[in-house]
Amino acid sequence: MRTSPRARSSRTVAASAAVLALSAGFLTACGPGGTAAAKGSTITIAVLEDPTRHMAFWALENDKVDLGGVQVKVSYVPTQTAQQAYQSKQYSIVETSPVAVALAATKGLQTRILSAGVQDQDATVVDVPSDSAIKSPKDLKGRTVAISAPTGSSTTQLRYVLDKGYGLQAKEQGGHVKLQVTPPDATLSLMKKGALDAAVELNRPRYIAEHDEKQNAVLHVSKEAAELTGAAPVQTVLITYPELEKSRADELRKVVKAMQESTSYARDHKQQVADSVAKGNAADASYLTWWWSTADLRFGSLGSQDEAGVKAFWTMSQSVGHITSVPQMETFRSSAAPAA
Repeated sequence: MRTSPRARSSRTVAASAAVLALSAGFLTACGPGGTAAAKGSTITIAVLEDPTRHMAFWALENDKVDLGGVQVKVSYVPTQTAQQAYQSKQYSIVETSPVAVALAATKGLQTRILSAGVQDQDATVVDVPSDSAIKSPKDLKGRTVAISAPTGSSTTQLRYVLDKGYGLQAKEQGGHVKLQVTPPDATLSLMKKGALDAAVELNRPRYIAEHDEKQNAVLHVSKEAAELTGAAPVQTVLITYPELEKSRADELRKVVKAMQESTSYARDHKQQVADSVAKGNAADASYLTWWWSTADLRFGSLGSQDEAGVKAFWTMSQSVGHITSVPQMETFRSSAAPAA
């Protein structure tokens, strides 16, 4: 059984991952009491409601890959649903942030990473108006920069890069750079009014800012984060639970293989998949085709590149105080994950 709802959310993955990470941090010590589904029942997957996720699973949902006899249902869920799913074990596999995985473990919720999700290669930037006096990252000192969420992946990367690369502390209060939480759809108008000097952008908001509003990127955050940490950050991962890992390992391996093939199909047929996901909306299709120049879908993969990207994100999160230490990947890697 497969479902294929077509979400067109402009919500950034960064904001979603931030809320997931924060919610995981407040789990009770005993953790949720969900039970593993019986062998042979449907493997359920919950991923964030975003058109890029529809691209990742398009081939799987349109019979382009072999599921090896496993029944799979993919659900595209809003942030609040993803929070509940992660904690309640409502789904067999759930997309979340690497930080959520680390935080949840400290509160009693043990999970295992099956694969990487989205890798940020050049998705996160700081944009300014074309006529801005800000010409370099150093010019951000004393300025106000819009962010989507205090603990979002884009904010984590920005704070790390400004600190390690430019000696600038970026905070909501008291830093060299003031961070101001702003809804993505309000950023452009506030910048035009002079209420904001710059904005951290990624995904659709960045596409609109740079293509429609002709804004300029003064800092390629994720590129510089990769240079500083040695790997392009992995923003999200797909997790499962220890009891499922033990009871349904073979089925999980088949699903992971199918996800990898589905992602490869999307990468090899970008225009076809973008057109189908956009359903005739030329603007959406153009955005989705462009998106591939800034990020990569890693669903079904957990190789050395992916592991390094997860560690890079943990390193940045520890540096800005979201987690106390950088975990060991071996602690969280699922036995059903693909070979490194």
